[in-house]
Amino acid sequence: MAAKDYLKLMRPAQWYKNALVFLAIIFYQVPDVWPWPVLPPALDWTKYIPLIWGFIAFCAVSSATYIINDIQDLEADAVHPEKKNRPLPSGTVSRSTSLVLAFGLLISGLALALYLYWMFFVAVILYIINSQLYNAFLRKRVVVDVVTIGVGFVIRAISGAFLLRAPFTSWLVIGVFFFALVLGFGKRKNELQYLGEDAAIHKPVFNKYNDNILDNAITMSATWFVFFYTMYCYNVFGDNMAAQPVMLSVPVMAGLILRYIYLIHSGSPVGRKPHLAFKDKGILIGGIIFVISLVWTLFFWEMGSEFLESIFILLLP
Repeated sequence: MAAKDYLKLMRPAQWYKNALVFLAIIFYQVPDVWPWPVLPPALDWTKYIPLIWGFIAFCAVSSATYIINDIQDLEADAVHPEKKNRPLPSGTVSRSTSLVLAFGLLISGLALALYLYWMFFVAVILYIINSQLYNAFLRKRVVVDVVTIGVGFVIRAISGAFLLRAPFTSWLVIGVFFFALVLGFGKRKNELQYLGEDAAIHKPVFNKYNDNILDNAITMSATWFVFFYTMYCYNVFGDNMAAQPVMLSVPVMAGLILRYIYLIHSGSPVGRKPHLAFKDKGILIGGIIFVISLVWTLFFWEMGSEFLESIFILLLP
């Protein structure tokens, strides 16, 4: 039993979901004039300290829930073509030691959450309840299973707002929720492709899912996600397009979602393993362009415009 087996048991590849705690700071107190009256929180490194600790707390708690889930599903995972290679079903770690690790992670994460802020602690408790309801009952209910996953994403996102002592926006709730639905239904679609006729044996909910239902669910979720992101950008920044043309990031976001849907339908393992998305060149390049366009239009548009104007003045005779 090597340390790497216990690290694998904690599923660090899934920790990317906990990065949602950082999302609130991006659109929090964004100045709409240049020079900035105060440094934007998103560019103030001290604002990230509680968010980093919140990320760590969620990683500990989420890893604990993954271990508990693996213990519950030990027999089913042992006959799954991919999950049989996990530490518990493969026998590289023991059930009793895994329970101790899960308990330690859970207590540590909760203690850290309580230390950070009581509302953040409540959010973590709600996340644990949501996760355990999913593991025990809700994952067997068609559509409800993916909606429950979406609720978990939303809890992570608004918990970051709690740590900043800031109100959470509609985008943190609606946008994150529909983004989670795209991932959730996409995963179901890809699992159905991968497992084929044996899908219902490994996951009973596939007795009710089919390609048609999942295709429509993915399309609907992706459409609403892009729509709400567009409406958020328009409602918040639409009256100040000259200084903050954040709408320029919308086509890039739409392209990223369409690329991800293409990967799902093409049978890429990215569908059931979203953390592999950035190994796809299209997602990687599009993600970089989106981050640059968002940061530029949010914070540096006027500064950049003034700089370019000064360059042209110098170059012109």
